[in-house]
Amino acid sequence: MALSMIESLFSQASYTSQEEIDRICQGVLENLYAPDKTNECMNQLRQLYFILQASHTEPCLPRNMISTLVNMVSSMDHDKTKECLLCEQILAELLPREQEDLGSDFYPSSNYQNATSSANCFPLYLMQGNKKFCLADVIPHAVRWLSSGKEDFNVQRQTFCFLVSLQVLHNRLVNEETMKTVNSTASDWLMNASLYQLPNPYTINPFKKDQAPVVNEVDGTPSRNFFTVLNIGQYYTNDQFLNIYSFSMLYKWLYHSQTSTEEASDMASKSAHVFKSLVDKSIDYCFRILDQCERKPKVPSDIELQNCCLLEVVNVLDMICKIEPGHVARVFQEVRRLYQRLMHELDKPRLLIPVLQFFLNHGKSVEHDPQEAYTLFFHKLLTQCYLDPAFSFDTITFIKDNLETLCHNTNVLSTYFPNILKMLAWNPRSYLADFEEILPALMSPNTAIEVFHMLLDLPCVTVALEITERCKKSEVQTLSTEAEPTSSLSAFQSALYRPMFNFFTRVEGGHGDTINRLSLFHNILGDMNQHPRVLVCSQVVPVLLRIWFDVVLDDASSDFLSHLIPVLLERTAFLYNIPGYQGDVRKVLAENVVHLLKKYPEILYDQASEIKDFLISPRNISGREEFFANLVWCVGELCSVRHDNRCTAETITRFFDTLEVLTYELSGMSSANLKEEISNPSKIICMLMSSISKLASKCQDLIPRSILLLTKVAKQQQTSFLDTEIKDAVVGRAQELINLLKLPNFANVVLNPDDEIETGRWHRDNTSLPITLRCVQHILS
Repeated sequence: MALSMIESLFSQASYTSQEEIDRICQGVLENLYAPDKTNECMNQLRQLYFILQASHTEPCLPRNMISTLVNMVSSMDHDKTKECLLCEQILAELLPREQEDLGSDFYPSSNYQNATSSANCFPLYLMQGNKKFCLADVIPHAVRWLSSGKEDFNVQRQTFCFLVSLQVLHNRLVNEETMKTVNSTASDWLMNASLYQLPNPYTINPFKKDQAPVVNEVDGTPSRNFFTVLNIGQYYTNDQFLNIYSFSMLYKWLYHSQTSTEEASDMASKSAHVFKSLVDKSIDYCFRILDQCERKPKVPSDIELQNCCLLEVVNVLDMICKIEPGHVARVFQEVRRLYQRLMHELDKPRLLIPVLQFFLNHGKSVEHDPQEAYTLFFHKLLTQCYLDPAFSFDTITFIKDNLETLCHNTNVLSTYFPNILKMLAWNPRSYLADFEEILPALMSPNTAIEVFHMLLDLPCVTVALEITERCKKSEVQTLSTEAEPTSSLSAFQSALYRPMFNFFTRVEGGHGDTINRLSLFHNILGDMNQHPRVLVCSQVVPVLLRIWFDVVLDDASSDFLSHLIPVLLERTAFLYNIPGYQGDVRKVLAENVVHLLKKYPEILYDQASEIKDFLISPRNISGREEFFANLVWCVGELCSVRHDNRCTAETITRFFDTLEVLTYELSGMSSANLKEEISNPSKIICMLMSSISKLASKCQDLIPRSILLLTKVAKQQQTSFLDTEIKDAVVGRAQELINLLKLPNFANVVLNPDDEIETGRWHRDNTSLPITLRCVQHILS
């Protein structure tokens, strides 16, 4: 109801007429400066903003209205703060615009220059962009106001924020002199803030002339060193606020400044002299914060402040070492000391991520092996904290940002992929797009099969994690092995099934691809197959399976794919029973078994016994009709000496024997109306007849047996209980193949055309099949 009402309001606002907009603007202009019309004016401004938000086209506002909005923002009257902020939001919907629409006082390059008014317009300048050289005109004034030190606190703060935002959004406009000015100013703000608190501005006591107290450290002791963001005071001076602002934006400034200098050819020398003062003082500032973070906070809530500062400090130090590699050795010792402390404080897992990033970026410079840190993080911390959404997000972002390095220079991803996939199993909807990118890096020649099994059983991993968390909360005890479990929860409490749960929630790979009694385990988990998280997880598996197959088909060797065939044959039968899940997964397997065998047809010979054992039993068809039919097609199409010299007449005959027995059995079941286990037996029979005919055309000694089989199948189907239309199609297909096999030479050409048919040569060459058939037709007619 609420959503429909909101949609209705948006629809009405989007079709507001120009006359109505003009009426609202006129009302704003009349009421804006009327003291008794404040509420009416606010309502009109809100209405105008809503119309601008909802409109599909840009409404036309009078120039005097736009000029008035600009004047309101530039003045930022304390008595009309709400109106000024609302005017700024309205202008955000209108900018960029032509200069003449904004009024003469919009640009600081005009004759009338006021630092306070221009500073209030800095957000508008950024929205206007460099249209008509707006930003190019503003920058010199901003630099002058920042470097002079004569402007008031708000102007300096707004100017600094503007220049940092300019570096982020338009770094090409920031020249070397501007960077030097910002670096010098930020350095002074970081190191020269007062140590004394601001006296209470809300009390006036003319008889008390005591000196203001010194700010405290987080543990409550008076500070004896320079001021940082971690110093605690009741009231702060303006220079202390500037200190806090400069540190909060230091990383953004360094990051985007470094990016801009990389675009210059003399990047190294330019960085050295542009950033020298800021880098040196930033390192001292960060080291001071590291020391402060070792103190025990007097107020427990300050622990979060310490943690946030640690995150920022490590990121800043990492960026500094990228800008000035000469500082790596000095900085590394402090970061290493921080890591040693965090090893014993595992309640702060997110703090280890920037430390890992630092080791990854600069470990080689000091010959440091980060394997110990990887093991701590991916083995111990990830096992404990995968349920934490913030930790999971940071971990996945870290993996994505360093995917190439982690994949090629370490074995972390291929070793701890079960732990990494737990984050997907617990948050399948949130991280699907991320794991589409990460999944190929989890695969190696030794673990790809295990990753494949884990993807197929990912819904079971979700169930195991759900049950594990429930049992942690209830603190259940392990039951006797004699108690037969009746639910997932009771199975987890059973000593007989607990190892299965432990396998699916394992930390490292390499402990076996799958488990015995998998179908029994799937049945035990049946009561969880409608759980929302499990259902969503089952929907992401087919997507990831396609990516997995794309990777192995592009990069895997024929030996690997040969060993994959028995796994595919087995796993088509063992899938967790979720509505729609089995069908979706089997469809992916059916599609890719064709791609796999077409790329390496020799696998048919290498895995002939496994394939024949699978095809000989009609029980393997039920629920897997498409996979079975595709495999039958591959046997008939690819079992040829043209694809593999080892496919002799003897090999073809063995495959023929298997398909022949199966065809007789299926035809008999179909004619006796025993089709309740197979959804579409006629399709399988037609595929079998085609494959048998192809094999017979390659080994002409089998043609009499093939014709006999086709004749019997046709007779059986004529008396079957199939629908008339289906029956006629099967009988017609059998008769076509019989007629074709009676002409062995033509049968081989028609049923087993040369690969060059796909190149188009067959439509031009005089020896091609189409032209030959036209000649035969002409002779017969």
